[in-house]
Amino acid sequence: MNIIADMHVHTNYVDGENTVFEIGKAAREKGIRLLGFSEHAYIGGSEPFGIKGEELDNYINDVYTLRDMYPSEMLVLCGLEMENLSGFRYIDEFQLSQLDYLIGSTHALIKDGVDFAVDYTEEFLQEKVDSLYGGDWYALVRDYYALESKVVENTDCDIIGHFDLITKFNQGMKHFDENSDAYLEPALAAMDELLKAEIPFEINTGAISRGYRKEPYPSARLLKELKARGGRICINSDAHDMYFLGYGFNEAATLAMECGFETYTVYTPEGRKELSLY
Repeated sequence: MNIIADMHVHTNYVDGENTVFEIGKAAREKGIRLLGFSEHAYIGGSEPFGIKGEELDNYINDVYTLRDMYPSEMLVLCGLEMENLSGFRYIDEFQLSQLDYLIGSTHALIKDGVDFAVDYTEEFLQEKVDSLYGGDWYALVRDYYALESKVVENTDCDIIGHFDLITKFNQGMKHFDENSDAYLEPALAAMDELLKAEIPFEINTGAISRGYRKEPYPSARLLKELKARGGRICINSDAHDMYFLGYGFNEAATLAMECGFETYTVYTPEGRKELSLY
């Protein structure tokens, strides 16, 4: 197995450790042939986060400069990870025209007028479940997947990012049973809605590299359901540190094949392509 593309990568423009150019050099040394940057688009709310305005222009310029540095060795693409709640509110038409692709993700919810991240810390999320949901994690799950089902509609994305991010702090079924109907029914309803867009769901290894999970997003159970429903996949690291570029890709590819997938999707200037996992 030789996964040559990584299309979910973050920089020090927001919450990553490295510059665009440091990441490019590391990717080249790792043998990555298609490197896609997907910095966090801006999200407002009580805890503003992400990139917009002049900083977004600078990020795009850096990625374009890197693209010109390795024209024959590595295809470099410029993308953004769009936030479901914010959509295109903070991006102008010219900036959007310079992007090669978009990842759509749900990092935050609004409940009773309170906006909160679902992936900040376990303690933070537990406090929100207690204060906003009366301790009912399945009620949180239902709200998460109800919003996740709209991520393509709200972001016009090309890739669905970490579909089951709500399980980040649920290793060992600590808070809810991911095999229960109470969990699977809203998850599969969201999956069925998103499959209408005919775009890939990413297999994301980021939570493994950061020590939160032992398997990538989506879980094996959901990947099997995705395959049975005719879905597509791509494989991304969600790296926030250049050392984690391509992290766990062999294991992710093995899992994908065990779930029945034979190809993974990449994006190029010529359009979407399917590459063999074998």
